[in-house]
Amino acid sequence: MFLFLPILFLVFCSVLGYRHFNSWRAGGLFAAIITGSLLTGITEILSFQQAFCFYPLMISWLLLTVLIGVRAAVVWRRIPVFFHGNAGSWFLSEKILLGIILLICMVSAITAIAGIPNTWDSMTYHLPRAEHWIQNRTVGFYPTNVIRQLYITPWAEFAIAHMLILGGGDTSVNLVQWAAMAGSLIGVSLIARQLGAGRTGQLMAAVFVSTLPMGILQSVSTQTDYVCAFWVVAFVFFLIESRREPILMHAIAAGLGLGLACLTKGNSYIFALPFLGWFTWTSAKVRLRQCIAAVLLIVVCVLVLNIGQYVRNTQTFRSPAWTNAPLMNASLSPRILWINILRNIGVHLATPVMKVNEKTTQVITRAAQLLGADINDPRATIGGNFVINSIYFDEDYTGNFIHILLFGTVLLLSWFYRPIKARINFYVVSVIFSFLLFCLVVRFQPWQSRFHLPLFILFCPVAGVVLERGLNQKSVLLGAVFFLAALPGLFLNKQHPWMGEFNIWRQPKPAQYFYKRPDFALPYAASSVFLNSAGCRQIGLLISEDTWEYPWWKFLQGKGLRIEHVGVSNLSASLKYPLGDFEPCAVIVSGIEKGALLMVGSGIYGQVWSIPEGAGKISIFLRKF
Repeated sequence: MFLFLPILFLVFCSVLGYRHFNSWRAGGLFAAIITGSLLTGITEILSFQQAFCFYPLMISWLLLTVLIGVRAAVVWRRIPVFFHGNAGSWFLSEKILLGIILLICMVSAITAIAGIPNTWDSMTYHLPRAEHWIQNRTVGFYPTNVIRQLYITPWAEFAIAHMLILGGGDTSVNLVQWAAMAGSLIGVSLIARQLGAGRTGQLMAAVFVSTLPMGILQSVSTQTDYVCAFWVVAFVFFLIESRREPILMHAIAAGLGLGLACLTKGNSYIFALPFLGWFTWTSAKVRLRQCIAAVLLIVVCVLVLNIGQYVRNTQTFRSPAWTNAPLMNASLSPRILWINILRNIGVHLATPVMKVNEKTTQVITRAAQLLGADINDPRATIGGNFVINSIYFDEDYTGNFIHILLFGTVLLLSWFYRPIKARINFYVVSVIFSFLLFCLVVRFQPWQSRFHLPLFILFCPVAGVVLERGLNQKSVLLGAVFFLAALPGLFLNKQHPWMGEFNIWRQPKPAQYFYKRPDFALPYAASSVFLNSAGCRQIGLLISEDTWEYPWWKFLQGKGLRIEHVGVSNLSASLKYPLGDFEPCAVIVSGIEKGALLMVGSGIYGQVWSIPEGAGKISIFLRKF
């Protein structure tokens, strides 16, 4: 169990960060950026040598931790006081707000550790791609029927792979997103301070983040939206710092933060562009040469961190940012922008009452028609027709109803508070333009609400600044309301429930993988038992793009186990297996229909086992010739 090494590195780096920023929060944010960047570098360098495995990884982190630990020990002696300020000077309301934040973080951490990763994307590509990397000892591309395992930005899975290799096991991989939540709370409080918030306003901003329903659900999963949000928050904080104090370290930190965000999720380019535009426009008028240098440095940092994935995508797909689906709108017209504004707001207006939801859907549909637009325009839509469903606590679909009402109120209030408006105007405009750009470019999807998480988090500092002026110590009442509204998300998470017959305390861990699809449990368990009893350790996968792969990595056992995709017909078919030629003794077929005989390479395989019919059907073919 060597997972403590990168954690210890982060702690030591925070000490060095404190020395520069004179703030534990800012120092910790800087340390996270450095740790994330080095994690990327270690992964890419070891992968180039096909040495992405335990001993090289452990030695790399050990050397880095020792080196920075020595430096941190020297700096520690020069730090006169561990904490500035006196906790006794805090108002009772501020202590309660802090208690709300800590309680939500504690419950979420327990859920993340006790729960099993079980989101649909985790089963199809988040965790399988990490397992393939570990098996292949490289993050290089490989033939796969689930092509999302290759082209989608990989930083969150890099972190997951480090945790798996260093001994954390998959019961700890949810902590990647949880750590991103904790980091976002710190980053948001710092941005609120930059915008002029006092201690109460900073705490309020953090409370709003910690109570986001989508944020709570994401923080205990292996989705990547919270990781993306954290790196975007870090980028914005250091970009504002660079505007205030244009020094090299701030520009580097902003660039690395943006680079990590882009390596985590492609939406980051959209969210960051308005902030980068604001920085360039305002800085160029004051310090043109320093502005150009800072922007170039930010761009270089982004390229350096992403160059590995750019190259792999270009070599395989002839594009550094190739996708297998039309994720961008086919038209950038005002009508497309209008319907996407309506739908992207509408997904957060779900209530427990279906009649209300149906009425809201009708109102939004009619509003689209004001410009002669179709709310379900196929040029800007993936999936079915737009509809607002009832509230249910799923990390793919839940909305942030109470928060979107709060933010609408805050926008109105900020208009009347002239001193505040002048101070936060640039920031509010940047967030709004990020949202509008997202609506203009990205096709609407049924799970769109989770993509908004960075935008909601970025707006929370504004809410903290405005409401601190309006409520002051009464802000604890609003914090209590948001805390009560957050409780269902904390304890009734559809994938990690604390209560009910199938809660995470009573259900066996293998069964928790199938909370999304309980009907998949028997086919996967039975097929794994059959293959384990047959003694086959070279397993081929002939599966569809959306078939769950990860359970086989958990349930199949034996020394020398190797799992590879076979019968690949997409663009990755021309790739070679990193471990050399592969001749499976058994082939698992799922998600596609095959006859009684199957040819893979030079081998002929016959069907010997199958269960059941339908979406969860799994067939096993053993080699005959």
